[in-house]
Amino acid sequence: MTIDPSSSSDASHSPAGRNGALAVAVVGLGARGAAHAAMAGTLPGCELVAVADVRGTARRELRGLGHKAPAFSRLDTLLHKITPDAVFVSVPLASRPALVRAALEAGCAVFSERPLAPTAEATAELVALAASTNAPLAVSCPLLFEPVFDAARRALRLGAIGRIADARASMNASRVFGARDAARMARLGRGGVLAQMSAELLSLLLVMFGVPSTVSATASRLYGDVEDEMHAMMALADGTEVGFDSSWSAPGHPRPATVIELAGEGGRLLVSDDALELDLTAVRGGYPAGHTRRRATEMDEPARFDLGGEARWLEDAAFARWAQGSEAPLNTGAQALLTQRVIEALYASVENQGAPAEVRA
Repeated sequence: MTIDPSSSSDASHSPAGRNGALAVAVVGLGARGAAHAAMAGTLPGCELVAVADVRGTARRELRGLGHKAPAFSRLDTLLHKITPDAVFVSVPLASRPALVRAALEAGCAVFSERPLAPTAEATAELVALAASTNAPLAVSCPLLFEPVFDAARRALRLGAIGRIADARASMNASRVFGARDAARMARLGRGGVLAQMSAELLSLLLVMFGVPSTVSATASRLYGDVEDEMHAMMALADGTEVGFDSSWSAPGHPRPATVIELAGEGGRLLVSDDALELDLTAVRGGYPAGHTRRRATEMDEPARFDLGGEARWLEDAAFARWAQGSEAPLNTGAQALLTQRVIEALYASVENQGAPAEVRA
């Protein structure tokens, strides 16, 4: 049997969501998948109709948390028995591309954990498949949905500080301080701190500034075979340079700490996990002249489900709206592909002792 015996529902006759709700399925019931399942019922116009995981214990544990949706051991069986409109794919990277492909080929909107696939080429194939089937494809990047960073992005778009003269960003965390930590992180995916952690910051910078023409980077391998620290510079077509540093071996940061500092012709912008600060020479972009500080705790709180902050619920909600016919969110598969191409260029620069590397279009 492919249906979990703990489920009493007759999955073969299960329709899509009731009363026109978006029928949502979740594949992979680890921490992220369980979170998607928990949030699904709180997303406007959505209904969790099925879950899947090869591990029987994971299926039973999710049911023990009160979820009554039919549970399967395989995605293909789920797609045969159920007709979901959208699928959250939260399996390990090795299995992720095949399951994303299967869900897209079944006509489902797909939300995938990051990265979508191990290489930019494999990612491009899935993005092309989604485009050919007109299926929404999103890739997780919670930082794009953090209210304080979203406010900074909007202020920049409205020209609050004018033309950018200097841009610096950093993301630091306390994760790797020995060979055992490094080996554990290396098993989680390709690459080190850039690919596994600060790719979110990189994606945000690409949304804010666009795709660079060339990049350069150096990296330090402190404890193992993957980089623990990276120092990078991105050169934009208009001559602007955006620098960023990242480390997962920085003491005092149990959660990643992100900071972006911008200087423009009309003032300065500083945004961190704690607050957005602007110092403007004149009224611009809807902000007054002088100093403005908006704390993260003062931002609007639209999320119905708080999972260590609002970002994860907000990105799930944005994906659900897209699957229901609304506009595409910032974290599309195409945007994830751009990020992955820049990551590969940065690694190419590292391997070439920091020499500039072109970013593939």
